This record gives sequence, structure tokens and C-alpha cells, in this order.
Amino acid sequence: MHAQTIAPVIFCASPSSRALLRHARRFADVGATVLVTGETGVGKNALARYLHAASARRAEPFVTVDCPAIPATLVEAELFGHERGAFTDATIARAGRFELAGAGTLYLDAVTGLTAMGQGALLRVLEERTVSRLGGTSTVPVNARIVASADAAVEQLVRDGQFRAELFHRLCVLPIRIPPLRERPADILPLARRFTADICQALRQSPATIARDAGDALVRYPWPGNVRELRHVLERVLLTGARNEIHAADLPLDLVEAPDVYSTAPAALPPTLAEVERRYIAVTLHRTRGNQSKAAAILGISRKALWEKRKRFDLA
Repeated sequence: MHAQTIAPVIFCASPSSRALLRHARRFADVGATVLVTGETGVGKNALARYLHAASARRAEPFVTVDCPAIPATLVEAELFGHERGAFTDATIARAGRFELAGAGTLYLDAVTGLTAMGQGALLRVLEERTVSRLGGTSTVPVNARIVASADAAVEQLVRDGQFRAELFHRLCVLPIRIPPLRERPADILPLARRFTADICQALRQSPATIARDAGDALVRYPWPGNVRELRHVLERVLLTGARNEIHAADLPLDLVEAPDVYSTAPAALPPTLAEVERRYIAVTLHRTRGNQSKAAAILGISRKALWEKRKRFDLA
């Protein structure tokens, strides 16, 4: 399978997207650990899968670990597995994620969500390249290629002591940063057209086009939720009335009325990233009527991360 045929659709027309994929192709067959960084919704998961599918490991397993979702008390059991009787609920032996990945790829999604204990356990594995099941006596070599993802602010977390510096350096052997969608505006309309076609097909309705006024509004908007937000907006529009052609009037009002993020006029300077993030979270919470689980799912973050962001932005 050639890398070109499996390139994720979320990276398309812009020079930065093309450069990113060239960069990723060079990393695909290297066995070293990769750290993919970027804002929420930029496509870190898609790029991790691309690295696996474009590599010689493509026929081997691709195993994902949702790091923030693992309870602190179960980190080692999830990652390393356990033997029967290793703890109270261990009624059967179970392989951990490292074993399950075999010679494939182990993807540590949102690795900064690991607890301090989990970070220490992961660091030991990266240093020793072996794992032992809880309650077991034998060691299993780690043959999987490790790909991890982290928020764009991971280096600040390291400086603040919230993420271990030695673990960061072990993971960041081959770094890839995915630019936010607002930094690659040439991707917005091609992505919107592709998502529209996919959504129409899934809904079994005739293909819809994007009118010029809607296209202009989509390009002007800063997309704090990035590619994920773009797809969600189009899904909502196509589920709630727009059929043959999407117009600006079909789009959410806050999107249409957003200032032009690419304008250079002093009076139209874009909001800061923090302001955009706060607004996006507030709008999402309003649309989910305060349902934190639904809001966190839309935002692509854990409930804990959402609670922390609400606290930081003073969102009731």
C-alpha cells in the first residue's frame, strides 16, 4: 500500500499540509518513538493511523490507549496486563496493551493525561523495552513502535512539572506538530466539500454543494475546534434542513458573525486563542444544555479536562 493512497483526508490543499505529510512519510518506517502535538481536533489520531498504515508494520495491530480514561489504580494492569489473582477482580489472566500491539503500533492518545504513577510506569518501559504482567514473573520484550499524542501546550506542562521531562524527551524522539486549521486556510473548503459529500452519503441523501456565501463564512471563521468542529458544524447543518446547497443562513450564527481571522486591519484583529477557546467551550456547553459528558465528547477532551478548562475560564 503506497503512502499516497492512505493519506488522511484532513490534510489536503495547503502547503503546510503537504509538508506535514512529506514529513510523516519520512518517519513512517523509522522505528523510533513519535510525538504528535497539536490543538484539540487537528487530527492527531488520524496522523497516528497514517504513520502505521504507511509503514512496514501496517499488517500488524494498531492498538490505541486512551490515556486520560485509565483510572489511576489500573494504569499498570491496562498497559502491562495481569495474571489471574494478581488483584481482587483479576479472575482471568489478561494481556496488556503493549503485548496486544505485538510488532505493530501502540498509540498513546493524550499521553499527558496519564497520572504521575502512569508516567513513571511508561518511562520504565521506554527505558527497558520490556514489560511484566502484574502478578507474573516473566518479562515480555516490547516490539511495538510507540506513537504518542499530546496537546500543543505539552512543553508548558513539562516546565510546570505536570509532565515528566525525562518522559517527554523519551517520547519526543521524532516530533511532528500539526498546525491548527486557522493556519492552513487553504484546507478549509476542500475539507468542507469532502465532509459534506461523506455526510450526505451516510445520510443517504443527494449530494449537497456549498454556496459562495457559506464558503466565505467557513474560511473567515477561526475554527477553535479545528477539523473536528468543521465536521460537526456540517453534520448539524445537513441534519437540520440544508439539502441541495448550504448557504450562510444555514450556518450557526456565531460562526457567520465571527470576525475575519485573516484580516490585517487593526480594528478586526482576531481574538486570542484563549478567547476563542473560551467562546467555543461556552457555545458547546450551551448547545448541550450543560451536559458535560456530551460537551466533552464534542470537544474531544475528557470530563476532567473540561472541568479544568471551565475553572480556568470561569465558566459556570
